[in-house]
Amino acid sequence: APVRCVPPSAPMSAPGAPARAASVATAALDFLLLETTREYMDKGEAGARALDGIGYRIGARLAERHTNGRPRFTDATEVVLCLCKEFWPLVHGKRIDSLKTNNKGVFVLTDLRLRWIANVCAVSGDGNDAGDDAASRVTRTHTRVCVGMLCGFLTACGFKAEVSADTKNAPQVVFTIRMHGAS
Repeated sequence: APVRCVPPSAPMSAPGAPARAASVATAALDFLLLETTREYMDKGEAGARALDGIGYRIGARLAERHTNGRPRFTDATEVVLCLCKEFWPLVHGKRIDSLKTNNKGVFVLTDLRLRWIANVCAVSGDGNDAGDDAASRVTRTHTRVCVGMLCGFLTACGFKAEVSADTKNAPQVVFTIRMHGAS
């Protein structure tokens, strides 16, 4: 039987309509990420590189759009602050929870509840090692896109960096950014 399209019960200008639309867009993005990750998860290193590449391209494109018309960043601290205060909320709907630096080009960003990891339902078993390994593997795989996005953002802003993610305490994720050539 054909699906009947029903118009929304209230016009888009009704109170709450934009929030509903944003909620649907967020849910669609979350589902897309889950399915994309699931598709590449069993492809080994090639799948991991593909997820990194997807994240990299997304991060670079968002950086180009978001920083268009503003002066180039001149130092690493400035670009990381932009990443935490402007880029992260654009992607995840909230600021990064903690930012630490050693003032020598290493930045540690902590998100206490990364939405994309919190929404992952991994079978973790009865506390056995196999179940914990499976859950750990799934969370590490999901952070590949985030790591790629951070790399893409930083590269598009003119900074070379290495980014890694620690998911031991998922859904908390700790990202470490090591800037190359930072003073």
